Amino acid sequence: MFTNLQFAKISSFLFYILLPALLLSGCGNDDDDPKNFNKDRLLNKKNVGASARDLLSADKFKKVILEIQYVQGFEPQNATVNNLKSFMEQRLNKPNGITVKLNPLPASSFGKAAYTVNDIAAIEEKYRQEYTTSDAIAIYFFFADSRYSEDSQNSQVLGVAYRNTSMALFEKTIQNLSGGLGQPSRSMLETVVMQHELGHILGLVNLGSTMQTNHHDTDHVHHCTNTNCLMYWGVETGDVIQNLLGTGMPVLDQNCLNDLRANGGK
Repeated sequence: MFTNLQFAKISSFLFYILLPALLLSGCGNDDDDPKNFNKDRLLNKKNVGASARDLLSADKFKKVILEIQYVQGFEPQNATVNNLKSFMEQRLNKPNGITVKLNPLPASSFGKAAYTVNDIAAIEEKYRQEYTTSDAIAIYFFFADSRYSEDSQNSQVLGVAYRNTSMALFEKTIQNLSGGLGQPSRSMLETVVMQHELGHILGLVNLGSTMQTNHHDTDHVHHCTNTNCLMYWGVETGDVIQNLLGTGMPVLDQNCLNDLRANGGK
């Protein structure tokens, strides 16, 4: 799912939402950023897709810091983290590498019945530790201990991208839909959703990485028309379960790969 904090638009599909702007104050720390390169952390508070080229190319940043925060008991599988790092290494031109940092958050601080995107952004404001510096661009995942507030009986959201370097997974929902009889493995489901949300901040589809060929699903904005592609809209909802059992993990199709490469990626 792609959400944008700076534009208000609610589609007829509950799994795809654009929410109003959040004017959240950042408490910049001069010790962390002595030259005020990322004053008030504004480089990490842009629209989804705004940093696509910075993430894909080595033009400005030659290193990525990947921060994953999770509510205790809802951490990603080790295989999931390894899969995401490998995916990034395959697609991002970062000669100085990708550093992964996992940080648990105390369960006692959370326990919400459901999260809005505003709730998630507020958690990021309070707990996120890694921000973009002159040496590295930082991205952030939050693994939530509950469901998305816009879920319905017919549509359960598994993940959202809501800022240029910020994403969240609804790990409780993922756990409920994986690991059991007739369900995909938990690491498989986590992997697909993390890669899909990362695809949005890399500018897919038509979201900061210019399309080389038109493959934009206008009925499910910023998703791919190819039903077998990682960026197909159904990947970020519970609808993906049957596809994972039938055809396995989806990958980026050639059109999406062409878009990323044209914008500085591999």
